[in-house]
Amino acid sequence: MQLSSSPNGLLTNHMKSIALKTVVALLFALTLASSAKADHIIGSDMTYQCADTPGIYKIIFNFYRDCNGCFVLGQSPKCGTSENCSSSSSAPTSLSLRCTTSGKVKNLSSVSMTRTGIVDITTTCNSAKSRCEQPCNGTFPHGIEKHTFEGTIDVRSDINAGCCDFEISVRLAVRNVGITTGQSQQWFYTSCEINACAAPCNSSPNLSNDPVAILCCDQPFTFNNGAVDTSDRDSISYSFGKAFQNRGTECNYASPRTYLDPITPYYPPGTSYPTAIPSANPPIGTYLDPSSGDLIFTPTNCSEIAVVVIQMIEWRKDSLGVYKQIGVTRRDMQVIVMSCPSNNPPEVEGPYSYSVCEGNQLCFNVTTDDPAYIPPPPTPTPPPDTVKIS
Repeated sequence: MQLSSSPNGLLTNHMKSIALKTVVALLFALTLASSAKADHIIGSDMTYQCADTPGIYKIIFNFYRDCNGCFVLGQSPKCGTSENCSSSSSAPTSLSLRCTTSGKVKNLSSVSMTRTGIVDITTTCNSAKSRCEQPCNGTFPHGIEKHTFEGTIDVRSDINAGCCDFEISVRLAVRNVGITTGQSQQWFYTSCEINACAAPCNSSPNLSNDPVAILCCDQPFTFNNGAVDTSDRDSISYSFGKAFQNRGTECNYASPRTYLDPITPYYPPGTSYPTAIPSANPPIGTYLDPSSGDLIFTPTNCSEIAVVVIQMIEWRKDSLGVYKQIGVTRRDMQVIVMSCPSNNPPEVEGPYSYSVCEGNQLCFNVTTDDPAYIPPPPTPTPPPDTVKIS
């Protein structure tokens, strides 16, 4: 840059310097603000329960927070950064309700949600503390909190006006900054669907298992969402779902990851996606059982943090005995892979499925084995592990 020797020239360049510094400072501040907002959303699931009156539903939204990130809506007690993510886009305080019936598509009212609980769901050894526990910054590097929000919708007038299909959705800022499979700092969007005419007063499946997926690298992993429909006993099918930034806008996936192949699994030489053999030792590929919802794979990227979405479709027979889709729920979850001390994971023997008539009692034994890990000499063999079945 050539500076003018005149006073006006010096003033002009001085003003340019100030302006440049101001722009740089502003961009830096915006970057910090973006990063601060981008560090707490791990995942979610949304379910609904029909009240005693058809057309009135209680909505339960579970929102999963990274305790290494900002705390949410002035929560107390709190662990994480010093920032309070207090905006309406940082937590599901309001959901969108939409009619999706053909010829009737339109946005309806918003759904006001109230936080009813905060629980640390991190699984750790007894001697370790998660990042969610007081005092903060525990010995375990991760921590996951479940924030439960609840609200009510009344769609009786919309049903009378010819709307049968409803979508409940939310868009939040933003996905966890540590994600390595392409979705880092992207917007978080999720939804559920209700067919209020094909199945009046239907309730969605309840998800009884929390999505705490902190995995040991190179060790087989099996997860089940524990979806049960005790109120209506409808059938449920499972499939991988797409991660979304907004309605109709998918999240990016870093190649070779896709929503159907969301995490790096074990593949022996000569095999690749879509090969999936869950019964192999160790399991090959990534397998999602469409009937039971079992997710089985062996993670091999020891620093991977991936987004996995499991979609659950609810089915019920109509008067002609034909299965009809009556609802869709989604669980958007984050899978964290880390290196663990050498260990042999517990083994569970089959059978893994049973046939039983509705209303009948089913009893079965769970047979497990946890072979001790024997390290190479001269390291002594550690004492036997303790296995908890739940």
